[in-house]
Amino acid sequence: MVAGLFGRGDAGVEDGLGQLTLFHAVDANILTPVTVNPLAKHMEDALSDQEFVAARMPANEVRRLSEVRRTGLMGTDNKARFDIYTRLFRHVAGVPVAYSGLIDEARQYFLSENFTGCLTGVSEVAREETLCQHALLDTKPYIVPDLRENDVFRHHPLVAGDPHWVFWAGFPLVTQEGYVLGSICAVDFTPKYLSPEQVDLLLGIAADMALTIQLQADQQEILAAKCDGVLDALSKAGVTDLLTARAFLRLCVGGHVDKSGRAAVLQAGLAEEDGPELGLSAKGNTLRTGQGIGPAAYKAKASPIRDADLLDAMFDMMDEAET
Repeated sequence: MVAGLFGRGDAGVEDGLGQLTLFHAVDANILTPVTVNPLAKHMEDALSDQEFVAARMPANEVRRLSEVRRTGLMGTDNKARFDIYTRLFRHVAGVPVAYSGLIDEARQYFLSENFTGCLTGVSEVAREETLCQHALLDTKPYIVPDLRENDVFRHHPLVAGDPHWVFWAGFPLVTQEGYVLGSICAVDFTPKYLSPEQVDLLLGIAADMALTIQLQADQQEILAAKCDGVLDALSKAGVTDLLTARAFLRLCVGGHVDKSGRAAVLQAGLAEEDGPELGLSAKGNTLRTGQGIGPAAYKAKASPIRDADLLDAMFDMMDEAET
């Protein structure tokens, strides 16, 4: 759940470049059916009575939603990974509050936030109640020096009531293909104007965060394809059980192979004994190099397949799927 952090800051922002979006601090009960956050109920009631203007759907909404799902981040706990971006955003903008999140068809899910004094316990809000829904319509930042003077947002509960947001700036998280996944935002409680230098730096932070998200999704797909290729090759080599597959892969990366795994790879002809040592046989080496599991490909410490815990977790999931 997201915690709230809203304090006071100085003034200074450049002209608005988009449209604003409601930032709703509510537990929408989308992920887990828990008791309703009191602030959520307050916002729902207020929104029903006020003239908040929801944003139109982006023209590329179908493809945009596909890219959001591709990230695999909705509903996951990745706060520590993205906190650096909201911390930098808050520092560069000179504001007390910054947050970031992705938006799908129903909700805005926060990847990181440092709210102060409100929105405690909120990890997501309904899309139609967010300020950031408006930031989906353009790849340029949307900066509003004073929400109280904006016809679209002046009646929003977070503006008209506690915690009385005044300044808001939403910078879209844009993929290399031009799809807006969500936004990273700055909030203050007094009118604010950002300098061109600040805007430029904030654009850089948003672009780097978007690239990190996209590269992570790319790497996940590459790893999944690699795993599929290796398992297919193992199957064609006559390896159909996970014990042998696990032992072979661990042997490829210099990992420890236990007694049962040792027996399995020896029986499959993928390994051979050299005294007390166990090494790959000619068959095993052929299979390894054919799938790019050679030393050169796995010398880097960051290589996912070299991570014994990740390897074990992958096979554990496969074990569970078979039972």
